Amino acid sequence: MKQLIIIGKGPAGISAALYAVRGGANVTVVAKDGGALAKADLIQNYYGFEKGISAKALIETGVKQAENLGVTILNDEVCGIEFGESGYVVKTLNSQLDAGAIVIACGTSRNVPPIGNIDRFEGNGVSYCAICDGFFYRGKKVAVIGNGGYALSEYLVLKNIIEDVAIYTNGLAPEFDRKDQIPVYEKKISSFEGEDRISEIVFEDGTREKIDGVFVACGSAGALELSRKLGLETANNKIVTDEKRATNIPGIYAAGDCIAGLQQIAKAVYDGMIAGTEALKYLKRNG
Repeated sequence: MKQLIIIGKGPAGISAALYAVRGGANVTVVAKDGGALAKADLIQNYYGFEKGISAKALIETGVKQAENLGVTILNDEVCGIEFGESGYVVKTLNSQLDAGAIVIACGTSRNVPPIGNIDRFEGNGVSYCAICDGFFYRGKKVAVIGNGGYALSEYLVLKNIIEDVAIYTNGLAPEFDRKDQIPVYEKKISSFEGEDRISEIVFEDGTREKIDGVFVACGSAGALELSRKLGLETANNKIVTDEKRATNIPGIYAAGDCIAGLQQIAKAVYDGMIAGTEALKYLKRNG
């Protein structure tokens, strides 16, 4: 049976892992951190804890439970998902993993920097997916906005297509290794300007730079960014699924805050249970 990759180690991801591994699947959970839940303090509305439980303890307990059942937990940052020869390839900062099925359970955070006119130029020079849109900027000048591993990953994708590409950290220090002489500019950005399409970056010091396109890659790739790379259907900043938590692409499931419904732990656990069991069925049907 091919491997099931689960992206996210919050309640939805771990719940999916528990049900899938108990059914015989080879399960790897990949996550950089505990997601939105890790930012909470005391959880008092989840069943079974008389005095509540800290978010940190709930995450750690869930991870240990999954590990005890044989789930592999990989602490890494997922940068993209691609179609592979016999399924899918999940690309992280440090490796790539083959998957027969995937459960996306990494929340809905969309890291849009507070830059003037960014919404105005979305689809008109501002993109959130290098793999999707990089082809259209061959022979042009583009910028990647971000300062972490995700920005570096998007830069490397674009560099294979576009000669004139650089990273703009928007006032932040780079968090990646610059040993390969990657062009990095750290000035704070005030706004994007242009008429029908973006044509300039305006910095807070008043200087301007001509640009043909901008790829936003701040923070880590969330569910929406990963969805764009695969062509998953989305609506209202959520991944669209059916009652089995299946997306429009076979073998790809989603659970938790990245799909419609209440953003609650109990609902995330339920989503994960369904996604994990359905992904297991898919793997058994498809080897």
